Amino acid sequence: MNRKEVITIVAAILSSGVINIFITNILYGRQLRKELKQKGNDKISQDIEKSLQYYRELELKLKTQEIFNFEDRLKDKNPNINMFEGEVIYPEVLNDFKTMNEFIEDIQTCRKEHEKNFSCRLALYLVYIDRYFQELRLYSATIQESELPLIGTVLIFDLQEWQKKVDKLLVKEINKHNYKLESHETIKWRLLRKRILKRNYENSFLYYFRTQKPKKSRKLKKIRKQNNQM
Repeated sequence: MNRKEVITIVAAILSSGVINIFITNILYGRQLRKELKQKGNDKISQDIEKSLQYYRELELKLKTQEIFNFEDRLKDKNPNINMFEGEVIYPEVLNDFKTMNEFIEDIQTCRKEHEKNFSCRLALYLVYIDRYFQELRLYSATIQESELPLIGTVLIFDLQEWQKKVDKLLVKEINKHNYKLESHETIKWRLLRKRILKRNYENSFLYYFRTQKPKKSRKLKKIRKQNNQM
């Protein structure tokens, strides 16, 4: 084997090594980017899951209820109290101004720390309940604190309706296990905004209390039935 042939073989080996290194670097770079992307997606998913759980804990607070005038009826030794049916109830968060304001603070914490992680629909329902309670706070300035539970026996229908809708959406979202961020600066947001905020509020009892505008609603049948029990 002459010198020229040796040089040719060595050059081929070196060339092959360079190609292998080049290919290895490309494959490693792709794998690294994939792993970094996955880690980023995992972090986003964890943040979204944490936010969804916080939101659910918030809305489930509206399921805790109190029996209207329960303490007074106990003092009177009323034998007609039925813990299973036929009692007039209101949300515990409307027990007094303190519990109402604490719930408002929880809503605002949820908005400040977690709203960015919610879909447009879930975020707008959160905006809605925030504005609802701000309106209620304004209305509560016109009543005595002792009257809040009485108002709550009516508003419970608004709050139960909101809670059930949101809980259904949250459970569906939590069970997906495949979370994606959604921008709140889109046409979808603007379209849903009017439907969720304006229509829901104008169909609430609080809207009637604040504006005194009469409205027809299936909720009225529920409140008439409740009034007959009081």
